[in-house]
Amino acid sequence: MSPGLADGSAPAIIDSGDGRRRLGTGLIGLVVLGLTLGATAHVAVHAKRIEVAIALGKEERTFRELTEQRRHLEIEIGMLKDPARIIAIARDQLGMRPPASEDIHSLTHSAEDPRK
Repeated sequence: MSPGLADGSAPAIIDSGDGRRRLGTGLIGLVVLGLTLGATAHVAVHAKRIEVAIALGKEERTFRELTEQRRHLEIEIGMLKDPARIIAIARDQLGMRPPASEDIHSLTHSAEDPRK
């Protein structure tokens, strides 16, 4: 005898909706997973943006410091190249003087050779 009702007929299949419930739960799980991944990606992008902004700030600070240092060095070069300063060093420290008129010789050939 086959399993079934007392009269020998097959039992009726009653759908309790479990398939729909599983489908709904899976869909909700996928939506939550998608939202979680989206939120995580948003936070990661924001964190990277902050990291780049901090690095940019450091580089801008370094640029300003180097620009200021260059400006000071250009001023120092201008002071060191001052003709009055160079003349004073040549005269006072190196003992240089303008040449006397007898120390100036012409390089043109004359009729008379001074070496004779």
